[in-house]
Amino acid sequence: MVTVKAYPTLSRQYNETVCVAGIRMDTEQPEHVRLFPVPFRDMEQSKQFHKYDIVEVDVTGHPRDDRPESRRPVLDSLEVVGHIPSDRSWERRAEWVRPLVADSLCQIKRDQEAKKTSLGVFRPAEIKSFRLVKADDRSAWQDMMASQMNIFDQERKSLEALPYRFVYSFRCSEERCKGHEIGLLDWEAGAAYLKWRRQYAPGALEEKIHQRWFTEIAGPHKDLHFFVGNLHKRPRQFMLLGAFYPPRG
Repeated sequence: MVTVKAYPTLSRQYNETVCVAGIRMDTEQPEHVRLFPVPFRDMEQSKQFHKYDIVEVDVTGHPRDDRPESRRPVLDSLEVVGHIPSDRSWERRAEWVRPLVADSLCQIKRDQEAKKTSLGVFRPAEIKSFRLVKADDRSAWQDMMASQMNIFDQERKSLEALPYRFVYSFRCSEERCKGHEIGLLDWEAGAAYLKWRRQYAPGALEEKIHQRWFTEIAGPHKDLHFFVGNLHKRPRQFMLLGAFYPPRG
């Protein structure tokens, strides 16, 4: 079951690719899994999955990624075989997510040090703030790569760089938690920003983003959890990959 689809990135090795994470449903107990690389926008339409789709795909170990959850997908074998709807309570989705919920992000970080694990899901105890932070400018080689890829594929829109990062400040449930301030990489959030940027003036756009990703998703009527993953080259640094926000019972 796909739970995370991060906003596309450009790399020297893989060109444009997407980090995908989900929950394995073919094991005795649910397990986190990461699929990489996934050139999502280059895949044929029938293989372009959505969050909470059920996907069957052959995988191999990743020769350049030793994180235990990482697998390299054999893309020709990928097939979307189902979808788990939200229903009203999200219970069917929660059945798979609930067994993997960690006590805190602090605990997930300790597990990384002890077991080298790199994916997790947890419920923040308190969301202190949400803000848009100006993103680093895309490098010259990334601009050149995006331009070249657009030349060779006229039908595909070039990848738009997001001018802002979505940053949450929150506290874990542990008494000794000093707080966390982390950016959200979710494709859904990035796509919404680019869509609404064409519909709203700058001030109204920021208000719309804040309403969706703070007032609604982090509000009192939602049981907000975050999916997190670390960076391969900086394993102790975790990012928010996506949000899971069923209604509070």
